[in-house]
Amino acid sequence: MNPPQQPYAPQQPAAPQQPFAPQQPASLNGSVPGKGAATASLVLGIVGVVCWFFGWSSIVSVICGVIGLILSSNAKKAGFDGGIRTAGFVLSIIALAGGALVFVACVACVGLLAGVGASMS
Repeated sequence: MNPPQQPYAPQQPAAPQQPFAPQQPASLNGSVPGKGAATASLVLGIVGVVCWFFGWSSIVSVICGVIGLILSSNAKKAGFDGGIRTAGFVLSIIALAGGALVFVACVACVGLLAGVGASMS
């Protein structure tokens, strides 16, 4: 005797898995806490490095670097620890250090020119 056969039941397809799960939990409005501050830190770091590198204004570079460091710290406190925050932190430090170095060099150069001008008269 053959055992009774079960009717064919098609298997349900498995639910698709998301290949990339979000790194940070989303808040109620769908945004990741601290991501805006991290992005602003990155933008200010880039602006500070560009201002310092092209010599437009070292004071702007120092200001952008300080604000970028503060925003990067706020993003970390909010719980965001992605690559954007790290890049903003590093670029803000570079902008701050480079801007301060160029500012000190410009003040020294002006002082040297003032000393040479005073000795010529």
